[in-house]
Amino acid sequence: MIALLVANLLMLALGAGLLPLLGAARSRRELLVRLPLAYPAGIAATGILSAHLSLAHVAVGRIGLPLLAAVVLVAGLVRLPGGARRLRPRFDASYLVLALAVVLCLRAARLFAVKPLVEFDGWAIWATRARALYEYGHPVAPVFTDPTYPALQYPLLLPSLEAVDFRFLGHFDGTLVHLQLAGLALAFVGGSWTLLRERVQPLLLAAVLLAIVAAPTFFNQLQTNYADIPLAMFVALGVASLATTQFPLAALFLGAAALTKNEGELFALAALVAAAAVTPRRQLRPLGWCALAVVAIDLPWRIWVQAHHLQTRDYALSKLVDPAYLWRTRGRVGPAASELWTQLWRLDSFSLVVVLAAAGLVLGLVLHRSRAAVFAAAWLLLSFAGLLLIYWISRTPLTSHLYNTSDRTIDSLVLASALLVPVLVAVERDPEPGELRRD
Repeated sequence: MIALLVANLLMLALGAGLLPLLGAARSRRELLVRLPLAYPAGIAATGILSAHLSLAHVAVGRIGLPLLAAVVLVAGLVRLPGGARRLRPRFDASYLVLALAVVLCLRAARLFAVKPLVEFDGWAIWATRARALYEYGHPVAPVFTDPTYPALQYPLLLPSLEAVDFRFLGHFDGTLVHLQLAGLALAFVGGSWTLLRERVQPLLLAAVLLAIVAAPTFFNQLQTNYADIPLAMFVALGVASLATTQFPLAALFLGAAALTKNEGELFALAALVAAAAVTPRRQLRPLGWCALAVVAIDLPWRIWVQAHHLQTRDYALSKLVDPAYLWRTRGRVGPAASELWTQLWRLDSFSLVVVLAAAGLVLGLVLHRSRAAVFAAAWLLLSFAGLLLIYWISRTPLTSHLYNTSDRTIDSLVLASALLVPVLVAVERDPEPGELRRD
């Protein structure tokens, strides 16, 4: 556990160096206040860098991660002045609600520390890839190239992150790896709080975060070592960053989402298109740079996939422009839409989180937060439609594909829409790009 803690502290240091470089901290005092946001930023950056370097046969571990963290931290601190005025955050009831969410994450960590790796995809896909990266330092045959192994096109962020942990542990550990997932949940809570607290009502934000982590399926899914909840957390942070015009952070988190699972590319594209529809003309250039950064993060893995002629067994995107195929398989659309919609409203999964998100969307319109409401609605509709198209062109029968995955596929829709609720009902003006509001 100590080795895993050291690895995560280095990720925190890496994220702390990134915040000034991304314009998310403008003084050393401000950086100290925003350290909770540095943790998810550092996890995302570690996953991205280790995944990309593994393609060049460079393994990030006990030497690489400290070097990366030190270089980025020094580069970030050099940019920061030390003489900014003192920040005075207000402590109120919102901190008590936030503390409950943190306590839930810590209690879950106690279970995760002894949870064995037993779920099929958790070990057959993600742990197998993580162990191969740990043992060999790069995507090695046959694990990443042979069709007998599942999900060959799945990106590398999660297994690369876990491989970094194994290098610090000195061995593969299918139990302690769950603590990294618990750490990601804690990073999501702290990062979301720090990302949005200065722009929304803190008590509502804390309540939303508590509702998310208290939902029955959140930790139930996370402890399986599947990538769906990690993907959803990155998507939620990226979408919230876009909604508040924090474009560099949006690029980091949406890029991490695209490199976590194939659906991440869909959710990132939907978010960027929705943002383009509501972004004022003066902010289109930063949004364009954000989109290019997301593409740049995702591109190395896609080039590797094409270079090794890996095919997706479940579907072919070329079928989207094949009218004859779409007509023959049109009968899949109704059941797919019905199943996704049903999963969204299951109280035994995400409890009342979806109801909260729907209420936030309505209140956003009532409070004349039209730009935020249009962005949220457009992203949700585009994402839902994208998932529907994937199920439409899938080669796999619905009985063995849709009904086995739909409860996890909707995770990103739920978490991101919930995290947008405080933004939708905020009555203050939207901050300008790069502006950080002080209490």
